[in-house]
Amino acid sequence: MTYEIDDGQEEVLSEIASDTPLPKDLLEHLESRKKQRKDIIDTTEKLSRFFVGWSLNSTGFFLAKFLLVTGGGVNYWLAVSLCFSVSSVGSLAGLTGFRVNYTSDGLEVDNMQNIFKSAAGLVTAGTVTWLATKDYQYFETLTRESAAQISQDIQTIERQHPQLDPWLSIGVVSFLLVCALGIIFKGGRD
Repeated sequence: MTYEIDDGQEEVLSEIASDTPLPKDLLEHLESRKKQRKDIIDTTEKLSRFFVGWSLNSTGFFLAKFLLVTGGGVNYWLAVSLCFSVSSVGSLAGLTGFRVNYTSDGLEVDNMQNIFKSAAGLVTAGTVTWLATKDYQYFETLTRESAAQISQDIQTIERQHPQLDPWLSIGVVSFLLVCALGIIFKGGRD
């Protein structure tokens, strides 16, 4: 069987048929699912931003505390700079979409909300840095005052009772050693 098709006979009968409209309840369901999906994405984004910011701030805080505990005043500025640097990483990443252009109409700024978020992040980083170092500064001042008071008391006793000079030094050192060991071992049991 052979088919002969004449080009003149061939008619194009195909037309684009309109889509069948979806039922109203299905459209409402699809819209509600779309809204729910958008809410889930927004919530996930907010939670991830919060936890990333929180982890960076806590990392900077504990890094500064560790440096101050292990090195004291020697590491003070290193602790301050590292704490602020680590804590401000999240806020500086928000500046990626910030744009300022000057056109014939004037200054044009896009994504201004990012600069406010970044400013708030930098304030938070500064606060975290201050909180991490304030305890060290307090204890440093307290230690200096205590050492000056102990030295003044020892000098007063030495003037009043010069015969006690070596024994007084040994007694004060022994007392301080016993107190320190008591604090260390008592803290280990809790």
